[in-house]
Amino acid sequence: MATNLRPLVIVSFFAMIIPAGNVWSSPPTLTNVFPAGGQRGTKVIVTCAGSFTWPAKVWSPGIDAIPSGESGKLEISIPVDLTADRVWIRLYNSEGASAPYPFLIGSLKELNETEPNNRARDAHVITDSETIVNGVLKDADVDCFAVTLKESQTLVAAVDANSHLGSPMDAILQVVSKDGNVIAENHDDLGLDPRLAFTPTVPGTYIVRLFAFPAAPDSSIRFNGGANHLYRLTLTTGPYVSHSIPLSTSLSKPATVAVAGWNLPAEMELNVIPFGGTRLADYQEYEVQEELRGSSDAMIGFAFTPDFSLATRVRMASQSVRVNHPITDPTIPLAIPLSSSVTGCLKSPRQVDRYAIPLEKGQQILISVEARNLHLPLDPILTLSSPDGKVVAEVDDKGTTRDAMIAHTATQAGDYQLAVSDRFRQGGDRNWYLLTVKPEQPDFELSVTSDAIVVAADKPAEVTLKIQRRGTSAESVGPIVIQTAGLPNGVVSSKVISETTGATATEVKMTLSTTGSAFSGPVRIIGKADQPKEIERYARTPAKLGVNFQSIWLTVLEKQ
Repeated sequence: MATNLRPLVIVSFFAMIIPAGNVWSSPPTLTNVFPAGGQRGTKVIVTCAGSFTWPAKVWSPGIDAIPSGESGKLEISIPVDLTADRVWIRLYNSEGASAPYPFLIGSLKELNETEPNNRARDAHVITDSETIVNGVLKDADVDCFAVTLKESQTLVAAVDANSHLGSPMDAILQVVSKDGNVIAENHDDLGLDPRLAFTPTVPGTYIVRLFAFPAAPDSSIRFNGGANHLYRLTLTTGPYVSHSIPLSTSLSKPATVAVAGWNLPAEMELNVIPFGGTRLADYQEYEVQEELRGSSDAMIGFAFTPDFSLATRVRMASQSVRVNHPITDPTIPLAIPLSSSVTGCLKSPRQVDRYAIPLEKGQQILISVEARNLHLPLDPILTLSSPDGKVVAEVDDKGTTRDAMIAHTATQAGDYQLAVSDRFRQGGDRNWYLLTVKPEQPDFELSVTSDAIVVAADKPAEVTLKIQRRGTSAESVGPIVIQTAGLPNGVVSSKVISETTGATATEVKMTLSTTGSAFSGPVRIIGKADQPKEIERYARTPAKLGVNFQSIWLTVLEKQ
């Protein structure tokens, strides 16, 4: 089915014509902002780090960011109804733009850590039981926070740093008694970011301690830190959502999902809408497709309550959705049709969930199982057996991910048996997974090697585009016509064609030239194929923090 090409909406903070006279010597850079997030419905002053001339212009879809009179300071206003947990900020001028930097959105009250808090006796006292702390681990720092808990009161402590902010740190999170004994600890839960739930048996004041090692291991054995080691630490005894059940919902008919986590009301359900709603309609995050062969039409959904005290991401996909009910007889596989998405859970140690998939001889299928990609602890193994019982594929990790994917062509007709297990044979209430079974179909992916383009009147820009064809053969998708949408007046791009064979089948180069005025803003590159069916795909930017985008920043230099 074709995707409608939507015009890119231009608003005051989104893109603008640069007036003559404002000339900078080089594009700005933005390495981080602190604090790295804020609460819905509030205003927050953040400090930008990087190289720039102030005031810089700001692009920040979803939020309003205004440069203040003090160099490097932005006043950010966060809409109370923003249905997203992350937005992106760019600084730009007439010469170009910085890379976008993430800014996280929360619902709890926020505060910034105060130093010194390296030791338990100097711990930053947290007086609100539902708080997000913005901090920085500087110079191999240790940060301590004192939290008073009642007996049987569950504290959830969760760090956002490496996975959602890109901070180069592998954090360790501990709960420590006042005399220094470690009572609870977590290392990696959300990727390299820790998260734990602690319920004391004795009421009192406990110390939450945070420190880090480098995200990229080196030969040193020491704590790590620096000005770019930013984090957000959630400390709450209130409701906390870790994921939804099911882990995906229908793209055409999003409904409600149950949620799991800690301190939640019984049978809690949340509504699902497209991520960002109308505010981010033209600047969505998209899950990276490559290794697990995700669907090109999948989107990120957002499940929430009206006051946003509870919220989580949910995949919205075209596959039919079902939840795997507890298997009462493990010897009888659960029959699932093609184009299905199943949410299952390995609740018991050594548990193996088995499925039956009816296939015709020669049919090509894609099977994926995800857990780590969805910030769940299961390390899945996929085993596929033919109708005669022969194992035809077994996959643990796929590429750089610890999730698994199988692409297989059936050599015989009948019910193929699929087994899902955990590499370490563990089980538990958090060992959920998302199993997707779908036929191989003609499709293609289009990507650019950079998320920013600069073009001048005397220097056209050359854009390299990569094409990945999908289907039963490399020629499954016919010629792809590629062109740019949303260009300002005076800027033209060459229309290029990716043929089914030869050098252009996998890579093409597009040229942009200008005779017009200076411009800064996002544009899109779109590819269209008519064979074997009409398919439209936008070019996506290089992956960043597990996502990519369908718009590219264009700078048109003023003619001198």
